[in-house]
Amino acid sequence: MPGKTLLQNLIRTWALLGGALLLLIVLGTAVNTAGFTANAVARLWGGSVAGLPGYEDAVQMLIGVAALAMFPYAQLHRSHAAVDVFMQHAPGWANRAMDRFTGVLLAGVALWLAVMLIQGTLQVRADRVETPVLGWQVWVFMPTAVISCVLWALAALMSARGCEGRD
Repeated sequence: MPGKTLLQNLIRTWALLGGALLLLIVLGTAVNTAGFTANAVARLWGGSVAGLPGYEDAVQMLIGVAALAMFPYAQLHRSHAAVDVFMQHAPGWANRAMDRFTGVLLAGVALWLAVMLIQGTLQVRADRVETPVLGWQVWVFMPTAVISCVLWALAALMSARGCEGRD
């Protein structure tokens, strides 16, 4: 099914972009931590070393984008948290039915989140909300969350349809 492969590749690429943002956050954190350490040493001799200006702003905006970008991939590969206490001894048909039901339910929740995020994006844009230090427009980061939620919903529907990994 060509559309399925394209969607799987899109989800994989989206997760990799999220991973790249996480790597950027880790590198920025390392540089900022090194700056704090250098500042502690420099203070011994009356000097100072500044940290990265706006570090918290950047991390706050980028972590939301990066983390949510992983959700569709985790859903597609059944890497999400599941509680099987009640279903572990149920017959295969009951597990498949529950997987389908929860997949469709999760797709609905993810789409609802996407709609709410669209409304929130429009409101944040209208209010001209900016990060406190860097002055970045917050709404610019929010459409990526909408994309992540739509991909998450599609992944949930794909996993509900296929119900891979069950007897």
